[in-house]
Amino acid sequence: MIAIRQIEQVVTDTVTIRLPTHFAARRVEVIVLPLEEDKPEQEQIQRLLLTAPISSENDLQGFTQVREWMNQWTVSAF
Repeated sequence: MIAIRQIEQVVTDTVTIRLPTHFAARRVEVIVLPLEEDKPEQEQIQRLLLTAPISSENDLQGFTQVREWMNQWTVSAF
């Protein structure tokens, strides 16, 4: 079975679906769902940032210690 999912524009209460040439079925089931409009990218990023978890100074202290420890490493060619 071949399933096709595509987004089409409604023009004057009509939707036209073009099938690939290799599509052999003569009867199909069509389900039409309204597509939610995407919010502008800037609004999506702002929502993401506002709902993101916040790290405290204590949370970051462990990362700072590991970074300082790693900065002391030296690389020797072998």
